[in-house]
Amino acid sequence: MPHPVSRSDWPSWPQFGDEEEAAVASVVRSQQLFAATQVMQFEQDFANFLGSRRAVGIGNATQGLHLALAAAGVGEGDEVIVTPCSWISSSSCVLMQNAVPVFVDIESESLGLDPEAVERAITPLTKAIVPVHILGYPAKIEEICEVAAAHKIPVIEDASHAPGASVRGKMIGTFGTMGVFSLQQRKTISTGDGGVICTDDDSIADKLWRLRSFGDDELSYNYRMSEFAGVLGQIGLRKLGPHNQQRAWAAHYLSTIFHDHPTVTIRHPREHEVGVYYAVAIELDISDSESARLLTELEHRGYPIRRVFPPLNRHPHFNPKTPPARGLPWEHPAYRGTMRSKSYEELDLPITYKYCYGRVLELYTHPGITSLQLDNFAADLLAGIN
Repeated sequence: MPHPVSRSDWPSWPQFGDEEEAAVASVVRSQQLFAATQVMQFEQDFANFLGSRRAVGIGNATQGLHLALAAAGVGEGDEVIVTPCSWISSSSCVLMQNAVPVFVDIESESLGLDPEAVERAITPLTKAIVPVHILGYPAKIEEICEVAAAHKIPVIEDASHAPGASVRGKMIGTFGTMGVFSLQQRKTISTGDGGVICTDDDSIADKLWRLRSFGDDELSYNYRMSEFAGVLGQIGLRKLGPHNQQRAWAAHYLSTIFHDHPTVTIRHPREHEVGVYYAVAIELDISDSESARLLTELEHRGYPIRRVFPPLNRHPHFNPKTPPARGLPWEHPAYRGTMRSKSYEELDLPITYKYCYGRVLELYTHPGITSLQLDNFAADLLAGIN
């Protein structure tokens, strides 16, 4: 029979306690609320954690992606290769620089950018590549960076879901020219809102620092991190390792339940990778309509589960019924690239369409999850399929 759950039954997120409360109170007492010593300490801690030379705290990861493109010199008439399987920020940030997003297909193992498709999409207008490590599963970042290096194109990693993930012992976020992480409330380091950009290039870090705080000759912004985010980020970073281990345990526990199941597959990173399971990716060999029905049932029972991101190339940002006041960069006279004559909605992205309309669901297994709760979820999932 179904196992109704409630928010009190399934671990919630974030999980703040006395330590976080005391830290936030100390910031209030200091009367220094915008970026200062707590932010600087977090930046140093995060850079040390990644093994990165520099880290720059910002207000959120969308700001981080925007600043990264600006620091890379992306602008009007340029193209940026992006993934259609992600949150909107990883492609809308390109519009913020009046540049043109070029969506290329994903590969089926990680749901990240397909390196071969990336190479085919490169043109003389390509000024950056933005791979995303979706749900904490590393994309094929070594291969993507190899392609980018051959063409002298910077890679900006969107590692919003992936602090602590690695490939052959090297941390995700340190493969590209820059790596951007999110500290938004749902993320594994939760500060309510916040982000951080990492780089080994001092000149880029200095540029980012100026751009985030009205400090550059070119257009710059108020993209600073708050001291609240800085102090919560320090605590979250200290807890990240054990929390990542608990999420990984939950994913592997579910794998033992669904081992060799003909319809349900718990997805894992490849052998040489460490994933962090921001959410557990559950692949279903059923129709999209059946997946939608099952998802509705599981949500109704209180499980924190949803469909993986729908294809971004079909988002209204790229197919507006009415052009926005700022205009559309692919229609600008300065742009002479491939998207000038193509429809985003009609792009040929077969792997994206296969996986992003219901084949993959994402389940949030927060620290404190128990084997009994996972057993109940698995039973309800199987009952919904059968």
